Amino acid sequence: MEKKLNHLFCKKILDLYLVRHPEVENHDKNVFNGSIDVDLSEKGYQQAEELFNYFKDRGIRFVFSSPMKRCMVLASKFEGLCGVIVDERLKERRFGIFESLSWSEIEKVYQKEAEEFLNEPFFYRPNGGESFYDVERRVNGFIDDVVKRLKGNALVVAHGGVNRVIIMRLLGMKRENVLRISQDYACINHFQTDGDFFLVRLLNGKVCNET
Repeated sequence: MEKKLNHLFCKKILDLYLVRHPEVENHDKNVFNGSIDVDLSEKGYQQAEELFNYFKDRGIRFVFSSPMKRCMVLASKFEGLCGVIVDERLKERRFGIFESLSWSEIEKVYQKEAEEFLNEPFFYRPNGGESFYDVERRVNGFIDDVVKRLKGNALVVAHGGVNRVIIMRLLGMKRENVLRISQDYACINHFQTDGDFFLVRLLNGKVCNET
């Protein structure tokens, strides 16, 4: 039986939405962008507009965003409508020597490193980059400082890797399962919280799919 949010002392139930940025301009290359500040594709700009139209009437009081352009295109649309807060901790994972390369290119150029990544996907840190564990440490700070102290409905605009770690933490998942979480471009994740417990309502959804 699903655990219920705590209404015993009339705690206010808040909505927390976690969104991955829309489609990027080099999406067809399937490369690791990481800290590369790529722009959105034409479709990505359309997705940003659709997401804004979806969320603008949902009582969002705060938008928290990665400072990277692929997130800020959406977040900046809320300026004047609610508080928009840019947080460095929401930046995508830095992939170091893997950045701008596809997985097939990585296996050719960095065969040893690719094997190490597959053997230890959560803790492996590419040269010049971060591990998922590194991302977890900064994301946990964001959750403790912001998510657990929400004063109203909130929208977080971030990246695939960051979102996976946030979802992992909120659902109490084991670290080795982090790559089992799909995060498509412009996807929506919806949680409800009383400040103590997080109930998942939707994972990796689309604007047209949530009811």
